[in-house]
Amino acid sequence: MGALGSGMRALAELLIDAGEVVTGTDNQLVADNFVHQTAFDHDRLRLFRPDEVEQIFAQSPTRVAYSMAIPEQSQLLEAFRSLGKSVQSLPQALNQILGSRDQLCIAGTHGKTTTSGMVYSILDHAACHPSAYIGGMKTSTGRSGVLGSGPVAVVESCEYRKSFLQLTPATVVLTGIESDHFDYFKSEIECDQTFIDFIHRLPSDGKLIYNADCLRATSVAAISGRTTISVSLTKDSEWNAIPYISSASKASSGGQGQEFLLRNRTHEIGVVRIRLPGSHNRFNAVAAIAASVANGVAVETAIQGIASFSGIHRRFEHRGHFGGIDWIDDYAHHPTAIRSTLKTVHETFPGRRVIAICEPHQLSRLTAMFSDFRSALSLADECLILPVLPARESASSAECTRLSGRLVRSISDSGGRAFLMANLDQVIGRLDHSGRPGDVVITMGAGRTHQIHDEIHRRLQRNSAA
Repeated sequence: MGALGSGMRALAELLIDAGEVVTGTDNQLVADNFVHQTAFDHDRLRLFRPDEVEQIFAQSPTRVAYSMAIPEQSQLLEAFRSLGKSVQSLPQALNQILGSRDQLCIAGTHGKTTTSGMVYSILDHAACHPSAYIGGMKTSTGRSGVLGSGPVAVVESCEYRKSFLQLTPATVVLTGIESDHFDYFKSEIECDQTFIDFIHRLPSDGKLIYNADCLRATSVAAISGRTTISVSLTKDSEWNAIPYISSASKASSGGQGQEFLLRNRTHEIGVVRIRLPGSHNRFNAVAAIAASVANGVAVETAIQGIASFSGIHRRFEHRGHFGGIDWIDDYAHHPTAIRSTLKTVHETFPGRRVIAICEPHQLSRLTAMFSDFRSALSLADECLILPVLPARESASSAECTRLSGRLVRSISDSGGRAFLMANLDQVIGRLDHSGRPGDVVITMGAGRTHQIHDEIHRRLQRNSAA
């Protein structure tokens, strides 16, 4: 239930790899969105809307797994319970599938998906035959869930509603802790305690790889009682990255890659090349290498393996160059991620005008971090802001539009250039009017902004056919 969510997609892929037949339901169901982007046996995947009750029950499901976005009082969920079906939340079902494997869990506010993909690529290159549960599709395979034959499972682990407390980690990568999920956590203390509880699920000989540049992550590591391994971009630690520029750096991914010197406290280890730009991806790469080495992979093998990682859909994904414009799509929906993403755009495309399209995700997040959103989005030369996507919140369309309008005014009042867009069609109309060769257009958000690229591609196909 909730099949179109990235986590549920990965769960479905794991189950189908295990030989199961999977029935999926989702309110926003467009079957093509799932099936055509999923690289597995479609004969064992059946998709329905939640109101297609007769068709759903005709599948005779024996077990039910539901997304954390599904309300506990859902009528369909209650119907399954009344029939005595085995009903599990997503993390409960995930732990049942991967419970016999050594779970290498990647947790933290930012970078979980990319770091998880990097770790999986390294372990796969090292012939460890890992399993994977990743909250985004790898661009190379279109997969986000893989059931491998090896002993290790790479598990993206989310703190929302304390869901990762259902997992059984053997190793944890903590990418950093920032305030988020304001619809659930009431304070920083409550959020930090949840991470502490998660770390304490490690066995006594478990390892914690943590972000030494993050005060909150460092504080959690200090009281973990486990073996800790520090990763930093700015200070002396077990694992460091020293950036430098060479011709190979830009050539590693069509001008969007980078390379850096990997080192520890005592010596330089070697040059690492990755296909993704940005200092945040440099950190993700070092953390992924550290985690892989902690699980028995030789560091030279880890460096080779990460070089082949081509990225995750919707993580600084270059969607094309047409009309003289470079089109980028990114999942950024937290102000820190938005800031990092826009800085990366300016670094990757120096001197270019940047148009940012943002659909704020949740009223509670935008309200709590309003000034941070304003300053982060002001890094773009022009911002097109959509109404807030409430996502798990009860809010009218008027409330969502009003709050986004406040953000537009605040950006404009502080010297930026921003416009309120009523819908995606209006965004495309604005781009038709104001976009010009040499621009970089980047869509950001956890909701629907990626559909803008799909519409642009459809137009190109229609024009080509004409």
